[in-house]
Amino acid sequence: MRFSGLARALTHLSASRFITSSSKQTVLVTGASGFLGSVVVDELLAAGYRVRGTARSAKAPRVQKAYASFGDRFQVAVVDDLTTSDLTDAFKDINALIHVGSPLAGKAPQNTLVKGSVDGTLHVLDAALKAGVSKAVVTASIFSLASPAQIHIPNMIGASDWSNETEESAAAAGLLATYGLGKKLAEKALWDFASAHPEVDVTTIHPGFLYGAPGHGQVIDKPVDGTNGYVYQLISGPAGRPVPAQGMPAATHVRDAALLHVLALKAAPSPASKPKRIVAVGPDGRFTWLQAVQWLYETRPELRARLPTVTRKETHNLDEWSRWDSSSAKEIVGFEKFRGWREIVGDSIDGALRREKELGIASAQ
Repeated sequence: MRFSGLARALTHLSASRFITSSSKQTVLVTGASGFLGSVVVDELLAAGYRVRGTARSAKAPRVQKAYASFGDRFQVAVVDDLTTSDLTDAFKDINALIHVGSPLAGKAPQNTLVKGSVDGTLHVLDAALKAGVSKAVVTASIFSLASPAQIHIPNMIGASDWSNETEESAAAAGLLATYGLGKKLAEKALWDFASAHPEVDVTTIHPGFLYGAPGHGQVIDKPVDGTNGYVYQLISGPAGRPVPAQGMPAATHVRDAALLHVLALKAAPSPASKPKRIVAVGPDGRFTWLQAVQWLYETRPELRARLPTVTRKETHNLDEWSRWDSSSAKEIVGFEKFRGWREIVGDSIDGALRREKELGIASAQ
């Protein structure tokens, strides 16, 4: 069964109730050319908002072209560095901020992940404050709730938890832990800012590993990018390869994460002493790559030649991993139904296959 068309229709239907009240508001989205940022832009436009998205100068023309059909409801603001660029023009006549842009593990140099995450967040928030913006929604991470080591323990993690990652533990653990430390410290700095400036109401969204089809404005010249590469490896690689080793089973459909950002714009204000932190990993966001491969064998016979070989000696196990308390999504914005892992995998695969077709890439059989 193909999920992407239905999922998109349902998402836009759920967002449509905001069109009347949102049509005069303009939202600035940082990182609009990225995976999550592009989907946030899609959801905002579907909900009736005007949108200005930031993108680097090399990517800005492609982002603008992707949304040309929306006329003046979408604009691009060229911002080459969220930590240092002058953001005055980007924030002109802006009503709310959704800050998505952040250094990514595997793309930014490891030694810049922490500083870039913290400095970028504070630079954007300072510009928002100067522009009189009173509503900010910021993309955080499950890694500010718990370190990778904490997640690899069978416990429950929720919106009041904080990672115990330190500079020393991150340096010893490697890239993912360093990325997580950056997200934790950036969020700590965010809430310090919120305490000092109560006139700015803040909400944080904490997705897990993001999967799904990209938004219209993602600038990418390969089938997938970022975390979608973990799903793409299920249909790319030499014949007879084994099922990939189990990674962290904490998945979020990118459309769910994006919609939570949009819904948070309507969340009731609250003081920084009662932070609005939304855990964005649903109860069916935990799965193994073995489960995914077996499901694809059953439901996508046309892909069987591209799938890994199941040896029945795999030892994938969810029992050793944490679970996620996502009740904050319902409590803060009324969001109850997260997409499950089958839809997450299916939409990721469909998005990659569409991109292969657009790029003229022959399927590896």
